[in-house]
Amino acid sequence: MQSDVQRAVWLAKHAPRLRAEDLERINDIYPAYLFRRRRTGEVWTTCCGRHVHANETKGEAWRPVMESPHHREPDPWDGYTCHIGAMSAPPTKKPELVACPICGKLAKVKELGRTGKRDNLCAWYRVVVLRMWKDALWALAFESKKSYRDEDRLTDRPQVSLLRVYRFIPGLAEKSSRLFDGYPWTGYVSMDTPPTKLPLPVAEPFGWCSAEGMGYTVINLDELRHSPFRYCQAETYFDGGTKPPHTTELLRYLALCTQWPRQTEMLVKLGLQKAVHDLIAKKKWNRDAFRWAETDPQKAFGLSRAELRDYLALKTYSDVKLDMAAWYKRLRRAGMAVTFTDLEELRSEAPLTVGRLVGKMARYQVTPARLLSYTRKEKTRKGQKRMTINTLLTEWVDYLEDAALLGYDLTNPIWLMPKDLHAKHMRTMEPAAAIREKKTSERYQKRLKKLVSRYTFSTKRWLIRPPVSTAEIAAEGKVLHHCVGGYAERHIKGATTILFLRDRERPGKPLVTIEMNGNQIVQIHGYQNDAGQAVKPMVRYADILDPWLAWLAAGSKRNKDGTPRVPRQKAADGKIQARTA
Repeated sequence: MQSDVQRAVWLAKHAPRLRAEDLERINDIYPAYLFRRRRTGEVWTTCCGRHVHANETKGEAWRPVMESPHHREPDPWDGYTCHIGAMSAPPTKKPELVACPICGKLAKVKELGRTGKRDNLCAWYRVVVLRMWKDALWALAFESKKSYRDEDRLTDRPQVSLLRVYRFIPGLAEKSSRLFDGYPWTGYVSMDTPPTKLPLPVAEPFGWCSAEGMGYTVINLDELRHSPFRYCQAETYFDGGTKPPHTTELLRYLALCTQWPRQTEMLVKLGLQKAVHDLIAKKKWNRDAFRWAETDPQKAFGLSRAELRDYLALKTYSDVKLDMAAWYKRLRRAGMAVTFTDLEELRSEAPLTVGRLVGKMARYQVTPARLLSYTRKEKTRKGQKRMTINTLLTEWVDYLEDAALLGYDLTNPIWLMPKDLHAKHMRTMEPAAAIREKKTSERYQKRLKKLVSRYTFSTKRWLIRPPVSTAEIAAEGKVLHHCVGGYAERHIKGATTILFLRDRERPGKPLVTIEMNGNQIVQIHGYQNDAGQAVKPMVRYADILDPWLAWLAAGSKRNKDGTPRVPRQKAADGKIQARTA
């Protein structure tokens, strides 16, 4: 049995070689240039790789190339130009692209004597070349580069470096990798069973060190038509047109197709690509809507034949169609008679709130038809006529959450669907908010003790401390006119850390708000985010921030009396002295 390293070497050795036509297709990705030298009548075409003397060929065909204005780089007309009367001249007319007389591709014309060393034209592209080879679909991941610095190599094809090799057959996906061109092939992963955990083990070829997120261009997508995965709808999923698709998902998609080809084909054909995208890109199963292990549509969606027919007939956005199946099944499990038509009507009225609505409807046994009838009747009442159905549905959800917190009996229809909903909601908001604040403060006390121990720091004049409640954070934002109020929940939950800088003589007056990530300042701002302030807070309050940050870096140590133990520092004469806090 081969080891992982041996298998990685085997894949790289037995992979198909890059063909001349593949290299030409990679070259087609790059911008096309027609470099010319009017003095000698020479033209270099990067699109078809020719060097010609225009005067010695059909001169009439080359006239547009020789007469076209030099195409500057970058384009000076890109972006916005300010025009205020005679203060600004009209923008320079953008030179048109010129068709190459040989291959017909549109290209920028460059006067060679005005292009310098052409370093600004150097470009890199990441490509994946597909190839059917020896009963398997192979994917070769290259980093390609094209430079125009050497005049003798203006027409050369791109330089390519093979970094990853993939092999796909039904039931097996394999990947071999190396760090850089010239390094040994040592990385190997495979997937030979349906996945039970996400992300998929066979990942994309380019990681963060080589700019993940930029994606790669797929060459030879038509090879899929001759592969075992020709029915998996890859062309539809990637919307393959005349241009090679640019993506970050193809290889995970093909890996998925080795294990679940029928499921992938079914979802894409039904317009539910979101389920595939969620699984391979967002690491989300959508189990409430779809069972990946099932190949039969009824079992996969958990619907009867009639329900599946109604579901597929829905004329709704593809992005929410999966959610519609999950919501429908949740209401049905709650024992309610519901139809996809009623659910879609509710979704169209409150598209952003329907998920919360379904949860409340399932809990309190309210059907979509009954809820819509109630809100439409409420809309006719005085004071609510100008409110939209969407607003009333949102208010109903908010009211139920407040009412449950206040102990209302929501099994009673009088409280579940009250008359004059808006007025009832307004009466429950303030007492419910007080209860939430109290509960939040109680949960926050343990975190607050740790924050005080770690961050609280003072000098004779200044004080740095954490906030004691969400209300204090909101008040800070209102006084200083910045957005810290929106960070309150994240601070309380520990997702970020908010601190206040105060003058000890006026401890109630907000001066500066600090956001921390560990011992590092993420941002620090005063009034209106320091707009118009020549001296920024890091400089203005350096006499407190510098010793505080040094104290944090040293471990936030304290003396027996609780005062900060400030690290000692070297004075100008080289002697060690203690920093006073």
